[in-house]
Amino acid sequence: MSAPRPPRVHVQRNFLAPLALSRTLAALDRLSPSWRPSEALGLLGRSHTSQIRASDLVAQAPLDEIRLNLADAALQWAKRSGFAFHAPPFLQLFPVRMLGDAERPPHQEPHVDSNDTQAGPPICTNVFYARVLAARGGELAVGHADDLDTPVLVAPAANTMVSFPGDCVHWVRPLYAGERLSVVINFY
Repeated sequence: MSAPRPPRVHVQRNFLAPLALSRTLAALDRLSPSWRPSEALGLLGRSHTSQIRASDLVAQAPLDEIRLNLADAALQWAKRSGFAFHAPPFLQLFPVRMLGDAERPPHQEPHVDSNDTQAGPPICTNVFYARVLAARGGELAVGHADDLDTPVLVAPAANTMVSFPGDCVHWVRPLYAGERLSVVINFY
């Protein structure tokens, strides 16, 4: 029996033009009062991991600006990476912030993304690294459900888009220092 093939993971550095990146970062910074611990939201991030509650009205304008800057670019990238969409896809977008800690490093448990309104996993999952500062650890790991021992690892780097099939199991390895601010963009 041959070893399973690694998942298709596509990486694009310098993803956004400088103005779009600046606007995205400004919108993310305006979200500061809305960040909530992932564990308190019932999500899979652990320790110093925060996310935005989609129903937070204060967050809507910055989230709309992030969508405006990222959604179409992410969709075009996904198509160029070989993902097929037979109809306009349903968009799910959410920011994730991790602050490194050597004692209690934030991380994310292995999972496949989902949305209560959609049947099955996304066609593709995209992770955009908006800001990465002095990160030690925090790699995105992407694998198959039957082989989590040999994942594809992607180190976080600012202004980088990472895309992979939405049915792949993925997680974030412990972040021991620094900051990792990303936006997840799923297309169903």
